[in-house]
Amino acid sequence: MDARTGAPGDRSLANVEVQENPYDYYDVLREQAPVYYDPALKIHIVTRYDLLMEAIRNTEVFSNIGSQAPAEMRAPPAEVKEIEKGGWPKVNTMVTNDPPSHTRYRKMVDYAFTPKRVRALKPDMDEIVNMLIDRFVDRGEVELIHEFAVPVPLYVIADQLGVPREDAPRFKIWSDASVAPLGLMLTDEEWIDSARKMREFQHYFVDALDGRRARPRDDLLSALLEVRDDDGKPLDNAELLSIISQVLVAGNETTTNSIAAGMTLLIDNPAQQRLLREDPSRIPTFVEETLRLESAVQGLFRVVTRDTELGGYAIPKGARVMLRYAAANRDEAKFACPHQLDVTRSNAGAHLAFGAGIHHCLGAQLARYEMIASFEALLARMDNLAYAPGGNDFRHHPHLCLRGLKALWLTFDKKG
Repeated sequence: MDARTGAPGDRSLANVEVQENPYDYYDVLREQAPVYYDPALKIHIVTRYDLLMEAIRNTEVFSNIGSQAPAEMRAPPAEVKEIEKGGWPKVNTMVTNDPPSHTRYRKMVDYAFTPKRVRALKPDMDEIVNMLIDRFVDRGEVELIHEFAVPVPLYVIADQLGVPREDAPRFKIWSDASVAPLGLMLTDEEWIDSARKMREFQHYFVDALDGRRARPRDDLLSALLEVRDDDGKPLDNAELLSIISQVLVAGNETTTNSIAAGMTLLIDNPAQQRLLREDPSRIPTFVEETLRLESAVQGLFRVVTRDTELGGYAIPKGARVMLRYAAANRDEAKFACPHQLDVTRSNAGAHLAFGAGIHHCLGAQLARYEMIASFEALLARMDNLAYAPGGNDFRHHPHLCLRGLKALWLTFDKKG
């Protein structure tokens, strides 16, 4: 049968209000149209857990090559192409690639993000989160996103890359510019501005890479210059820039948005918060539940390489499919009481917030450890967490693929 095209109310993910409050919409789609053709966006949206896993495993049909290219969904302004001529070409390395090429890149980069290497960073993460808390803990009030949730992952990744922490605000600008066009919500002027920022990012890191070629250090940039594939070939500048860009995005978007979302879950669920305070060993499960309930990456695209079916629904060759991870993460067929926070949930880690299979997020372990360090420190040093009176509208940045609060004002009592 054909994918259904008329969801109740004919709502669409192109609607900012649907993006703002998507979970009832996801429930309807999972029940009534698990493979749904959105005529406004001209994409197929997949919302059921089992169907997402089927598509994720079948990279031959549900391809990642060029899948996240906004220019394939909407023609960019001519000025964007002119700006891009002043930089390095975009290449498919990991997120936008399939085997065997994807395997080559992933094999070269994976060693830098092994669990052992990430665990070794935990003391540095603890130092960073406590340093940031020191700056506001005596005030009893904080805008958590910009004062804490943004700098935590940016400082960690700056240290990993071996670049100055004082440049971290620029990384946030470049990371936002990298993913902004993918949200399909930009004006032409905003797209042009994003292109300029990405060209600035490219020149900054090519200069840094040239510096490492002349004088290597013990950092990720130097390590990336040293890796070779099975044929002894190194990564060129375009490939390196693609990988560094993905590291920047994966290294801050998920963590920043998830820290903020986690704090709202703690405040809205005081009984669950008490369980964490009584037994901090439950914090890793809480992190998984946060990722499941408020997935920072709501979904990503695939491109169908031939006429196919998914769940009995026909999808034509060339169609663009949105795998909606956030919808699958609340699928009652996979998770009991899926809309509830449960820090004792036995299968919390089965969520798809980081994708799955060969495209499981490169920085997943890093993000988890950053979140664990953050919540351990916040709960240990702050009590009576509450929303600041009149300080929040709880609005999220409009984006087709990402979900993150714009601001989060909190009050608290300093512990100790």
